[in-house]
Amino acid sequence: PLGGVLALAQRARKPMQKSDPPNLAPSRRSAIRSFKVMDVVAKADRLARAGREIYHLEVGQPQSSAPQPAIRVAQEQLAADRCGYTSARGEPPLRQAIADMYLREYGVTVSTDRIHLTPGSSGAFTIAFMAAFDVGDAVAVPAVCYPCYRNLLQCYGVEVISLPVDAKYNVTAAVLAAGQHDRAAAGLPAIKGLILSSPANPTGAILTPEELKALCEHCDRTGALLLPPSPSPLSLSLSLSL
Repeated sequence: PLGGVLALAQRARKPMQKSDPPNLAPSRRSAIRSFKVMDVVAKADRLARAGREIYHLEVGQPQSSAPQPAIRVAQEQLAADRCGYTSARGEPPLRQAIADMYLREYGVTVSTDRIHLTPGSSGAFTIAFMAAFDVGDAVAVPAVCYPCYRNLLQCYGVEVISLPVDAKYNVTAAVLAAGQHDRAAAGLPAIKGLILSSPANPTGAILTPEELKALCEHCDRTGALLLPPSPSPLSLSLSLSL
């Protein structure tokens, strides 16, 4: 017994063998391009910190700050110790105010159950895209569009379909129909959805009311989801309210 204890003690004093590091390879869906605007922002920030004078033209945001009433309300809430968890879908009074805005400005009744607040549009993209699409779904975007649409969809395992734009940089019902026809002829899965905003980012292209109506009706007939991410009255109201 004593010899066995000594042998155990000697083994305990021996240095442990270095094991191979675990295989921590990134996921396939993480192989997306960086958001080039943010790359430029980071470089501009480094140059500014080094003393260079930088004129920022890389980010599409207004020079003005948030509206003064919104700033005052935020300051009041912070002073009242409002830092903490809120309703996951947004504060009910604010959601009701947005529903009231739709009724007042557009004559449209929107249930507060259909209104979700996020701190910025990227969070809204995540909710909408994951609720609407499954891994492997085919989702179309304009050939010229906001780059993060592609990045987010690829992260969710979606096949991104690039649709050509017309002379006005728009995707119309005819363009979508041609893309659907080509996929059907090739025996490929149907297009599950179309991500399209009007005015478009970054081109500023705008669909006419007739073009938008035709596109909505075509999506209804073919079972494609039309997601107009931004800008919209709702996204603008959230920006002002938050």
